[in-house]
Amino acid sequence: MATVHDSEKTVPRTGSVDGVHSTQQQLVEAAIAASEAEIKLPRMELLKRYRPAAIYSALLSMALIMEGMDVGLINNFFAHPAYRIRFGNDYNVKGELVISTRWQTIIGAGNNVGSILGLLVNGYIQSRYGSRRVYLGAMVLMACTIFILFFAQNVEMLLIGNILCGIPWGIFQTLTTAYAAEIAPTAMRGYLTAWVSMCWGAGSFLAAGVLKGTITIKGNAGWQIPYGLQWMWIPPLFLVAWFAPESPWYLIRRGKVDEAEKSLRRLACPGHYTEQSMRETLALMKHTNEMEKLEAKNASYADCFRGENRRRTYIVSMAWIIQIFNGQSITNYAATMLRAIGMSATDAFSYTMGIQSVNIFATAVAIALMGSVGRRTFYLFGSASIGLCMLVVGIMGFAIKSAKEVAIPVAVFLIFVQIAFKISLGPTTYVIAGEMASSRVRAQTIVIGRSLYVCGQIAVQQLNPRMLNNDPTAWNWGAKTGMFYFGFCLIWVIWIFFCLPETKDRSFAEIDYLFKKKTPARKFRGALISSVFEFTPVDPSQEKLAGLDERVEHIAVTGDEKRTT
Repeated sequence: MATVHDSEKTVPRTGSVDGVHSTQQQLVEAAIAASEAEIKLPRMELLKRYRPAAIYSALLSMALIMEGMDVGLINNFFAHPAYRIRFGNDYNVKGELVISTRWQTIIGAGNNVGSILGLLVNGYIQSRYGSRRVYLGAMVLMACTIFILFFAQNVEMLLIGNILCGIPWGIFQTLTTAYAAEIAPTAMRGYLTAWVSMCWGAGSFLAAGVLKGTITIKGNAGWQIPYGLQWMWIPPLFLVAWFAPESPWYLIRRGKVDEAEKSLRRLACPGHYTEQSMRETLALMKHTNEMEKLEAKNASYADCFRGENRRRTYIVSMAWIIQIFNGQSITNYAATMLRAIGMSATDAFSYTMGIQSVNIFATAVAIALMGSVGRRTFYLFGSASIGLCMLVVGIMGFAIKSAKEVAIPVAVFLIFVQIAFKISLGPTTYVIAGEMASSRVRAQTIVIGRSLYVCGQIAVQQLNPRMLNNDPTAWNWGAKTGMFYFGFCLIWVIWIFFCLPETKDRSFAEIDYLFKKKTPARKFRGALISSVFEFTPVDPSQEKLAGLDERVEHIAVTGDEKRTT
């Protein structure tokens, strides 16, 4: 929560004929005080006040269920009997028909290439056309591209289908996070952005359940049903997006203040905003937008690397990299790995479903803790816990020689890994990405970070099949793979301790202030805020506050000397 330093005085804005300047500052400060008061409210009271925002965010984020299903299907389809029979082009050491490791990595990489294209497209169009219209267009594209996978005839068609499906999936990956962060008040941001991760985890769980339920189905239906089920999400989500309000932050950035007010009223319960509280909220949003124009006037990708935005982009990027390079990614290959170390197809998919079943429960725990546990704490202890599990799995790979003896203990520890990930890194990454980025380039910053995540995913999709498989072209490391990821977790713990700031309970204006003051990461939590007006732009061309024509007089204070600039 923001604190005002007693030794620092903010001089009232004077010199205005009509008193507009003083009123503007008072509105902003009142909005910050109201935001701080809301942080102390119980969760149910927050939900009561902002129920529409919670409902719209929760429903639209369910697009990530499809993306989670896709990842679960791609990585575990390679162990599915009907899928192997239809698309198999090689034989393993047991003489079973399989899709070669080479094509497994190519198909996985194809989906990620499409995701990167979608991410880059979204970074450009979301800031120009808004979240709602882009969401609707991506849903239409999604409905069309699923046809290619559903009617695939060979591995080449699977590759093309995954590339094209990856484009709308890439759009949803960043759009839903940015939208959740922008429609929620400060006190609810963590809950709604963490929900995005729960949707992704629910998709992985559904994928595991669908695959287990179809392993006994003979013929093409065994692999077509999982693909076809993704169509069922599109009609209801399209309707929700059609009636959803646009992000008020997008409207403020476009100078549409009246529409932003309408959107804010739709995102809160009727009667929540009075005329005064609405003026305060809009004043804070416009002030925040003006501060961020100093380093992101054009809201372009280049602005992500100017001034303090460079540090913010670096932090968001590292958060996404840590999320992919920690060892949890091997749980998405659980069926393949467990079959490689001696399990039957039925048992492997049963354990895979068990591993993925903790997604919803563990993320629910994370959401419940989000109001009391800091982002740094989640990340630090999450990385340490996963690293410890990876160390144990790696030791078992070296110590236990029999594949069948190590299979069940490895499966159990993979469940622990999934629990630790979903309570910590999984949901918190979305929170960090939504909070850390400047609002003017939030979509672009998240796109850059998520693109690095997808590049990391391409890397692990090249590495994991080679490390985990037991066919002639693979490395056959099995459980020893845990040692590889333990090394990464050790590096991440050190980086988190020294470089990851704590943004819990901070408004976007306060976060902007702390970054502009170059506050060290370990001091973010207790840092004192003197005045969010310290960095208000002085250039007359930047003094208009998103639709207001009043000129603002800026007062700077140095010791006892007052200077009018």
